[in-house]
Amino acid sequence: MGLELRSRPAGVLGLSDILSEQLSRPGPRVVVVDDIESLDRESLSVLDIAQSNARVPLVVTAGREPSPSGSHAVSTMGRWSQATVNLPPLQYEQVNSLINEMLGAPADVEVTAQVLAKSGGVLRLAVRLVETAVLSNRLTLRKGRWRLNGPSLVNEHLLGTLQALMHGLRREEVRALETIAAIGPGSVDRLTALIGNETLDTLEGRGLVSVVQAEDGALLASVFPPLLEDFLKTQVDASRKILRKMLAPSSPSYLHNSAADSQAASALAALRVEIATGQAVEAHVFRSRQRALEDERYGFWETTRSLEDAVGFLQVYWGGPVDRDRARYVFSHTEKTSGDLQDLLLFTMTHAMWLITETGDVSEATALLAQLAASVPTLAPDATAWSVFLEVTYDRVRPDLDSILNFLTQQAPSSDVLAAVKGLVGLYRFNPDEARDAFEPAGETKRFPRFEPLVHGLAMFINGRVDDALSHALAGRKAALRALDQFSVVAHSYVAALSLLHRGLSEEAEYIMGSTFALGRPGFLVDALYNAMLRLASLRDKARARSLGAQAGSSARDVGPLPAAGKGLYDLVTVPVTDLKDFEESANRLIDQQLDHGYIFDAAHTALVSSCFLPATSLLERLRSLLEKRNVAQHDALLQIAKAALDANLPQLEELLAAYTPDGDTYHIGELLRGAAKRHRLAGMHLTSAQIERVLHVFAERFALRNLLSPVENESLRALLTPRENEIALLAGNRSNHEIAQLLGLSVRTIETHISNSLRKTNTASRKQLAVFARGEQPSANKASM
Repeated sequence: MGLELRSRPAGVLGLSDILSEQLSRPGPRVVVVDDIESLDRESLSVLDIAQSNARVPLVVTAGREPSPSGSHAVSTMGRWSQATVNLPPLQYEQVNSLINEMLGAPADVEVTAQVLAKSGGVLRLAVRLVETAVLSNRLTLRKGRWRLNGPSLVNEHLLGTLQALMHGLRREEVRALETIAAIGPGSVDRLTALIGNETLDTLEGRGLVSVVQAEDGALLASVFPPLLEDFLKTQVDASRKILRKMLAPSSPSYLHNSAADSQAASALAALRVEIATGQAVEAHVFRSRQRALEDERYGFWETTRSLEDAVGFLQVYWGGPVDRDRARYVFSHTEKTSGDLQDLLLFTMTHAMWLITETGDVSEATALLAQLAASVPTLAPDATAWSVFLEVTYDRVRPDLDSILNFLTQQAPSSDVLAAVKGLVGLYRFNPDEARDAFEPAGETKRFPRFEPLVHGLAMFINGRVDDALSHALAGRKAALRALDQFSVVAHSYVAALSLLHRGLSEEAEYIMGSTFALGRPGFLVDALYNAMLRLASLRDKARARSLGAQAGSSARDVGPLPAAGKGLYDLVTVPVTDLKDFEESANRLIDQQLDHGYIFDAAHTALVSSCFLPATSLLERLRSLLEKRNVAQHDALLQIAKAALDANLPQLEELLAAYTPDGDTYHIGELLRGAAKRHRLAGMHLTSAQIERVLHVFAERFALRNLLSPVENESLRALLTPRENEIALLAGNRSNHEIAQLLGLSVRTIETHISNSLRKTNTASRKQLAVFARGEQPSANKASM
């Protein structure tokens, strides 16, 4: 403890006397002990005696339940008068502040997200993760922000920390943690059967297992903190092959995609609980509260007619349903000759957006902003930036856009309006780094809508951090619902819907979009995102495509600045395909239009979706080219698999799929295989189509992609067999060739020939699998691997 012993004995009494003297000196004194469970008996005795003598406050941190080695601390603390405070997990903003405090500079959003996700919000782990990341050069300071130098912050210096978390565990408890880590968040009932109720309770008591509730009320358990789960999962993947093989087939489908972090799993579990409660009540409460807020603010404005109260009222219409009569009256009767200049700017920006939604005339809106820039020079950079943004969003990206934005940045380097414009334009151009960096010099324009969460969420999505984008969006959506901020609700819901659809979680995506639709059509800018979600929702259910697509409006352009903002892709994939060449040419024309407008994000999305829907070499090359230009490596495995499927190279396709590890494209690869089978079938290559469908079934079973298995495809498989082959195939599962020959009155040689031909046509590996396919069923993944 850094105490000078002088000539006193160094035993417990000697040290406690010295510490008591230190604590008895004039001035306030307090003893703080972090992780008191790690102290030995002698140190605890010193603290106990000194605290009893000096009567000073003692602040300690400890786990929820004591470890076996910490029982001495529990008995000692039991003799003190105490108040227990539960420390809640850190929030995003707190982690951001922590990194800034520790390292002297702010962190990039990906850094903060990783620290929060991997630490589980535990302060001590968050600190350790940041310290070791710097020590191992996983963090570098660039452009005034700490950024990732590699895919992850996890490093070798964390090994001691992770081992300390498991200190005192018995061998069976460590094995139980490995089992839970290998499964991922799994049913408590199943885990209880595997590892025992007592062991599971012990691990939960130690804080090494967290439990959340799924949508059906079932409890899901996972290793906590997520950093420990990653460590154990790596160990299992490297050395516990038998355990991995035993557990993998039963893992939940939504955890096979990209990073199955506890944060994403918890967010999904919470969403599913929300789904079980329905949308109507929540939507009704939200709309009632929002309407009351609108009435209150309109009442304030009616009393003063001031710019300040006008902006306060119109702020509701950035995201909420617009009362057109009220909006029109406020725009025409507000006193604009006095008031704050920032209020005048926001009033004019909102008025410009109103003109576009009313008339569709961008020139009238930009003229209004030009008038403001000319009359109030100090507002010229912001007004010009917003004018450029409207042109880019509702027309096309200008050739001189970069020079204009650079000039405006020199004039107003800390403008929030300019930062939002640059961030959104970065997304339009499929440049996530440009989009994120746009907000670094931003200031704090009064009451300006927060575009940063939307930009950061979509930037993570582009970079393949789909789970991070999903967790970020679901958390933001929940906060926005509480704050009656429909602008942010729609923005976060759009990011969440894209992320959920990318992972194949269509039911959850439908709920997110449906709950957003239930709030009513939003106003101004996010109306475009609302229409985009209507189109995305229509793609899942073709029977509803016409009604949902109509709600999005038929007058929209074919192209848009963000995925599904234009109706071109919706029109492309909702029309039945009868001609392969016509579909390929239509898709390429749409991509050319999107690129001509400068909407590269939309073009890349169209190339990906159309390639999975009905793959073609030209579409895959367009996708590869767009990804390479932006250094996006997210879809490399998908592109390799797509080429093998298109080339009908079955050995290579099966090899690639066998070596495939989830990277976020799992569901898209399933769709791609289904699309490739459809393409070969339309081209008359029925055998190839059946072989790829066979591969699809194995892949879908392996990753539990149940909604990719189609009865129609099963019929196409069975149609390849002649009636006699199908008859023999049905018997092949449980009868010998001699028995079938006797039953049907054929020779054994004929039976052998028919079975051999059927195995080749269906690409099945055994007689039992052949019988399963003949019955129209799907073989399980473990059977398919026999």
